[in-house]
Amino acid sequence: MEPMANENAVLLNPAVAEGAVLRPRGRKARADLNPGTVEALTRRLCDVLDAGDFYGRHAGLPAAEKIGKLFLASAGDRQQSEFNCAVSPKVREQVPLLFQAMAGVMEERSGLLIQSAAEINGEGFGRGLLYSGRVILVLRSLRAGFPFPFTSVEKTIRYGAECVEEGLAFLDKYHELTSEHGLLSLEG
Repeated sequence: MEPMANENAVLLNPAVAEGAVLRPRGRKARADLNPGTVEALTRRLCDVLDAGDFYGRHAGLPAAEKIGKLFLASAGDRQQSEFNCAVSPKVREQVPLLFQAMAGVMEERSGLLIQSAAEINGEGFGRGLLYSGRVILVLRSLRAGFPFPFTSVEKTIRYGAECVEEGLAFLDKYHELTSEHGLLSLEG
């Protein structure tokens, strides 16, 4: 019989043979978030929720409590989404609202018109994107509804702030290319 493909991999790979230290696999370390971004996203998400609260029933609540009551999914919604692979109506509401809030924060920070498009189907698959002109700044695929539904304010704000900072970093990276004719000058 022929030897297995990986049987002699240690002998054939010089880096492993020299005793090189391999980096352990695992999750990336989470960087600290910009407090200004966190505050702006919390405020903007509350503004978006207030726009849907037609009678002002929750207008007097603090930000964290307002997000908890009007935006976050319950543990039952999360179990329902995980059990039968169908997303609850609460999750289908969360996706566009969060991306709309992220677009608002990016508009404040960059001074450009940022638009959002987000949707999720009944099976939990969808896409959320933030764009300006022809340039897509943030593109997130949603598979089986992940990372939605959010059940805590901290996770919600962390996800949104990371997306905002990613989009702003992308804008800074391509600022020189777009400074002369704007974002519409990029072909592609």
